[in-house]
Amino acid sequence: MENEIDLMEIFQVLWRGKFIILAITAVFFLAAVFYVFFMTTPAYEYSALLDLSSFKIQGKEVITLIEQNQVVNEAVKGLAEDPGPLARSAEVSLKNETLLNIKVEYTDPEVCISAVKRIGAAVIEALNEYRFKQVLLEKERYENLLAYLDEAAAEYLQTRDAKITELLEEDPIYKRLLEEKAECLVKLKLLNFDLKELEENPPVDVDLWVNDQDDTAAPVPSKSKLYLAAAVLLGLMLSVLVVFARHYFLSSNPALHQEADEQ
Repeated sequence: MENEIDLMEIFQVLWRGKFIILAITAVFFLAAVFYVFFMTTPAYEYSALLDLSSFKIQGKEVITLIEQNQVVNEAVKGLAEDPGPLARSAEVSLKNETLLNIKVEYTDPEVCISAVKRIGAAVIEALNEYRFKQVLLEKERYENLLAYLDEAAAEYLQTRDAKITELLEEDPIYKRLLEEKAECLVKLKLLNFDLKELEENPPVDVDLWVNDQDDTAAPVPSKSKLYLAAAVLLGLMLSVLVVFARHYFLSSNPALHQEADEQ
């Protein structure tokens, strides 16, 4: 019975404050309507994929390289009066180990498309340069190894008896040095070929990639219904709180409570 009485009292309190609940909820709803239809601007989204397999670089290295060189911030400069929000809206992520996804969400569809293309071009240029430097470093490493092998072979010859020089080719240590030197020379030749190819034909052509992208930005689905529902829910919660606070205040002041009942 106590639960029934309590529930009945709660219902009566809410019923007496129904106009307060309706008024506060209506205010929140109208504020949300004004915000949705007059304060927000439509947003557009554009994305493009970049194949990383030609660069022979792991996806995590690509993300680190992009962040260290601030590729996104540099790419979007000049596209908007305040490039900060545009740069923050850009998202460069790995779709998988060989695909990089570049996505931008912005209010201007043309700027959105231009930002993605610029970011993609900047990423390609950075990766082309990185790949070229990696091959140069590898070439330098093999050149140092070749110099070391030459020095090691010369020192080994000095330790051998001059009378058995003609038998050195059968010596296992000297033979191994010659084999490693031959492998090193082959590798250097291949690296020189790779460097020439990278200079003349980079792994990914910037202009070709940019021209392969379409020029249509998709509108971002509106969240107006979510905003309106949230406003109504917030209005109901606040209004119920106000009604119960009013009821408590009037209950603690009998004179005011009687005056409110009369009104």
